[in-house]
Amino acid sequence: MKAALLVSAGLLFCCACEDHPSAPPTPAPSEAPPAAAAAEEAPATLAFSLADGDITNAFFRQGDVAAHVVVSSGTSPRIVFAFPAGNAGIGVWFDDVARPATLALDGEVRAARGPNGLRGVTARFRVTAPRLSFAPPVMSSIRVLRDFAGTRTLPPDLSAAVKVDSPLSFSRTTLSGKDRFVLSVVAEDGTRIETGDGDRITLSAAKDGAIEISLTALHTDPPLSPIARGDILLPSVEATADPALLSALAFLTYKEKLLAGSWRFLTYFGRDTLLSVRLLMPALQPEVIEGALGAVIDRLSDGGEVAHEEDIGEFASLRHLRAGKKPAPKPIYDYKMVDDDFLLAPVLAHYLLDTGAGKSRGAKFLARKTAAKKTYRAAVESNLAFVVAAATPYAKSGAVADLIALHPGEKVGDWRDSEAGLGGGRFSYNINAALVPAALAAAARLYRSPFFGPDKARAEAAEALYAKWKDAGKHFAVSVAAKDAEGRLKTYAKEMGIPVPEAHAGAVAFPALSLDARGEPVPIMSSDDSFVLMFGDPDDAQLSAIADRIRAPFPRGLMTPVGVVVANPAYAKDAALRARFGKDAYHGAVIWSWQQAMLAAGLARQLSRDDLAPATREALKSAQAALWQVIGAAKDIRAAEHWTWRFADGAYHIARFGGGADTEANAAQLWSTVYLAVKPPAASAATPGNK
Repeated sequence: MKAALLVSAGLLFCCACEDHPSAPPTPAPSEAPPAAAAAEEAPATLAFSLADGDITNAFFRQGDVAAHVVVSSGTSPRIVFAFPAGNAGIGVWFDDVARPATLALDGEVRAARGPNGLRGVTARFRVTAPRLSFAPPVMSSIRVLRDFAGTRTLPPDLSAAVKVDSPLSFSRTTLSGKDRFVLSVVAEDGTRIETGDGDRITLSAAKDGAIEISLTALHTDPPLSPIARGDILLPSVEATADPALLSALAFLTYKEKLLAGSWRFLTYFGRDTLLSVRLLMPALQPEVIEGALGAVIDRLSDGGEVAHEEDIGEFASLRHLRAGKKPAPKPIYDYKMVDDDFLLAPVLAHYLLDTGAGKSRGAKFLARKTAAKKTYRAAVESNLAFVVAAATPYAKSGAVADLIALHPGEKVGDWRDSEAGLGGGRFSYNINAALVPAALAAAARLYRSPFFGPDKARAEAAEALYAKWKDAGKHFAVSVAAKDAEGRLKTYAKEMGIPVPEAHAGAVAFPALSLDARGEPVPIMSSDDSFVLMFGDPDDAQLSAIADRIRAPFPRGLMTPVGVVVANPAYAKDAALRARFGKDAYHGAVIWSWQQAMLAAGLARQLSRDDLAPATREALKSAQAALWQVIGAAKDIRAAEHWTWRFADGAYHIARFGGGADTEANAAQLWSTVYLAVKPPAASAATPGNK
């Protein structure tokens, strides 16, 4: 059948734009607004795009409508509509084609509305292919779409839930019965739509070998409350802010919470929120800082643990249903991560005790109440009590077995939360060497402050624990003899097809990424010294060694011309272990934007000290200069989650990460926007609150 024209095409789509008044969306003929309503000022629009290889990412927000449209070309073309409201999405996966098809937006993304509270976006697309086929779209939680991207299968609960209407429109009601999705497909300029005997829909081009269609994606999940682009940063910072980074941050910033990344992590993540706020804090308006910290405090468990993630919308309904309960979209909070429990205190202490806004606004902020009617102060005290209790066993015994481990049965617990991220380890270096000591030091500071006392007894108890924990990193020490190191480097370089940099005399020493269940080091060099630099107070010897690892060329160290890799497995004797950290692994020998930013911020923090030896200071400055050089080399993609590399023609080149469709990088990542506050040395000197 041939569908009728339902919506008009828009104008040419542009890259990163400021918030600007935009014409209201064209209503259906039967819903034309009264003249008075039409004359009202339209809400500000945020519209920008980010290109990543054969993927175009178009972001749109206007009033209560927000969407990220993902347009993928190639032999497996697709279109995904991701909505911050409800972490909901609609995805169309086209059947694979023999010849790569170019799928492009043909005009701007616009707001669209339907009856009964449906809202979303409409966009026109042009596909350079004579025919494309697809099954009914996936319409559910982003979590469901994320899994479908890798498996091409749906949970049994959702497999037969899409209704097809004529003209071509797909719809489904969520499991809870509370919300709906609708996707309308309109043929343009002679493109033909045919429905087969099964569930396949075929699009055929009429001219020029190109398919032209318009898609309107709508849903009813309750909207979030956006914070305008101009209300996020301090005015002095916004004046010179990178427009692309600020637009990405704006799309992820709401009064209720900050979103971790789009399209795949379009909801609250505790760790991402805390690290991002800490790094962005010198540039943020206090209302944004407090909104983000409040989102974390609101989700604390009764025992003071920080929620890692939230299951909301239909994914929450799915989990309730599988637990034998009514499929309601009541949020479910995930507390399986460990690192975020020890991040809240350092970040909160920095805001309350080290910034002018925190000092003046802290008492009022802590007087706010959670949904359970508990004051923020009381909720934070539960987290501080958790930190102290968790740290006590190791402080008493000094035994590796009493370090902070992953939760029983879990393979993840810190930011390296992929299956292979810690190399099978049970004790994370960054948690034990950096975050636990930092949390104890922060707890002591908070207990001594008027916000939580002053309480001398609890402050001294936390300080005593800190004294036992400050050198916990010693358990992670790895040393490889010079001869063995050279042999392993040559083996690894051959495996990867890369050269071995000029030799350095002597043994190689570095902290292990983690310890296994027996307390043995997992010998992977990593970028997690960033946590030590940002939250700790290492001595001169430690700082010099860290500087050497940062600036040493890969695979001797971590530095490549396209960025600092987050894991270097070159010194691992076990080939299977090396293979788990390849350049196609999510937490392997790849570059994460925020890790480089935290290294940069941590180096600046350490260089602000007045107790460093001249040689240490020079080593840190050298590492800082090398780091900013490679940050600059990837400036155009630094808002992305991460990227990888290829070695060709005697040089390293940036490559889009694609270890699999289920592990693709986000185009806009919250903690990759921190360069709005993290600046090169000359620029950062003038940034308010830089230290």
